[in-house]
Amino acid sequence: MKRFLPLLLSAALLGGCLPFGGKEKPKVQVPVAQAPPKPSPKEKAQGYYQIAVAYLNLGEIPLALNYLYKAKKLEPNDPKIYNALGLAFLKRGDLKRARENLQKALRLKPNFSEAWLNLGMLYEEEGNLKEARRCYEKALSNPLYLTPEVAYYHLALLDEKEGNLKGAKRNLALAIRNNPDYVPAYVELAKIFEKEGDYGRAQDLYFRLINLYPNLQYPYCALGKLYLKVGDRDNGVKFLRKCVNVNPTTPLAADATRLLEEMDE
Repeated sequence: MKRFLPLLLSAALLGGCLPFGGKEKPKVQVPVAQAPPKPSPKEKAQGYYQIAVAYLNLGEIPLALNYLYKAKKLEPNDPKIYNALGLAFLKRGDLKRARENLQKALRLKPNFSEAWLNLGMLYEEEGNLKEARRCYEKALSNPLYLTPEVAYYHLALLDEKEGNLKGAKRNLALAIRNNPDYVPAYVELAKIFEKEGDYGRAQDLYFRLINLYPNLQYPYCALGKLYLKVGDRDNGVKFLRKCVNVNPTTPLAADATRLLEEMDE
């Protein structure tokens, strides 16, 4: 019995590897963790592009350009990267580089409406209204253009510069028809109605904006001024105060506060 005892202890220490009438324990297969697949160059480029667009929307032009150049190195034939580069340089005021990149985008994709729009804005900044109009119309010629309201809006601005208020109103109406939430078209159309003395239509547009965007400051300020212009002091004061209440720290609020103070003098 004394000789047998060490064997029992050895079996216990080995975790039951020695069979004593029982079955051997099954082996457990532990799964090996798989490393995630590395992104392809195209996927990396798309990631850089998305980061760049976010920086571009924030006005961080150097950071946007940094990521766009990284994206271009990986995907040198992607037209949307060149379009974004063109827009970044346009925002910076480097019209030469903006033109080069926008034209490259259009060589790669001739029906690229967004690039035509940006090229039109470049020509407009240069004062070449004829070429700007051609570019905006080229943008609209693509039936798959996702934001035609922007091109119609810019055509309306060209019409105004040329003194064609009828054409401007038509293009602004088309912008709103294509996107009923497009704020710039409402604002510009209301301004034109004010110029023409059609205050009722201007008021209607400002109220439509307030219904769409209750926290948008501009229509409150515009309505306040418009009511004062037609001699309605009570409503003028009411909407100027609403303008200030939306956000007291903006230039619009400062303008409204100045007008309110002048009336109290």
